[in-house]
Amino acid sequence: MVKYMKPESGQKRRRGRPAGSAGDTRERIIAATRQVYGEHGTYGTTVALILKQADVSRPTFYKYFASAVDVIDLIVRNCNEEVERLFAKVFEQPQKEFYDYLPVALSGYLNWGRSLGALMEARFRELHDLSSPVSRYRDEHNRRIADIVHDSMIKHGRTPPDDLALTTLVQGIEHLGYQFCMQAEHTEMPRYIQVMGRLCIAMLGNRHDWQEMMASPFFSRLLGLEEDDGD
Repeated sequence: MVKYMKPESGQKRRRGRPAGSAGDTRERIIAATRQVYGEHGTYGTTVALILKQADVSRPTFYKYFASAVDVIDLIVRNCNEEVERLFAKVFEQPQKEFYDYLPVALSGYLNWGRSLGALMEARFRELHDLSSPVSRYRDEHNRRIADIVHDSMIKHGRTPPDDLALTTLVQGIEHLGYQFCMQAEHTEMPRYIQVMGRLCIAMLGNRHDWQEMMASPFFSRLLGLEEDDGD
């Protein structure tokens, strides 16, 4: 007869899935929610779907988050912070001229958006939904990006445009980024950078800047200005 051995003092019998570290479990829930949210959006994302994707129990989920929307809120804020860090890092690097930042900033933003996959589409669908975290944080997020551009222009001895021009620029770049990620092939990036770059010059620059761009072999090619010579 096999005797039942009681656990030693201080030990408990474990049930269910093997426990990982608290950090690993929390991150697994967040990663699972990113995938579910990308596929179903805010209103289609349920705790049950997250549990299935993350392979965690309901009590485990509620140990870290109060609801599915609670995780989505965190994911949206994290995505916003990723973009802000991207732009901040680009504009912190030394450049001779302010417009030298454009190719790096624009291509970096498009590559970041493409890396989000379905999550980018979910963000775009809820951009104007006032009940979604995407819309709720949008103005504050765009304002911080506008401030990064504003401060960089001052650092380079340029006069920043007014708030309307800066807001128009950031929202235009935002829309083109979503359109590129949702509708375009990756090989179309140069065309999107052309349009986004022209928008930057239009909102931030002046006639002298356009002349400088056309005189520069690099920028005239980057912005497609050579095609306008016969217009």
